Amino acid sequence: MIDYSKIGARIKGYRNEKGFSQEELGIKVSVDHRHISGIESGRKSPSLELIIRIANVLEVSADDILVDALDHSTSATGDEIHFMLLDCTDAEKRMLTRTMKFMKALLSEFGI
Repeated sequence: MIDYSKIGARIKGYRNEKGFSQEELGIKVSVDHRHISGIESGRKSPSLELIIRIANVLEVSADDILVDALDHSTSATGDEIHFMLLDCTDAEKRMLTRTMKFMKALLSEFGI
């Protein structure tokens, strides 16, 4: 069963990260801000087409929006890392990303 309130909360989180109001996001995806409000609160179910438009505007993957509704997510960050990053600030995300890149380079350097 799809938990639309979780999908809505995730959309709201990504929208806030981008600094968009509901009205701005609505304009960018061609729906009324009240529809965005309904989606974010879980009262409305977005169509697949709208989820894709929202993901494109927010510069995230559809997987990022639907992650807990999928049995097999192919999110680039992976499920465990993805869930860890969901509650991080932008500065924390940048620091963790830099740290992971550094660790990856070390692994390559030592042939691991």
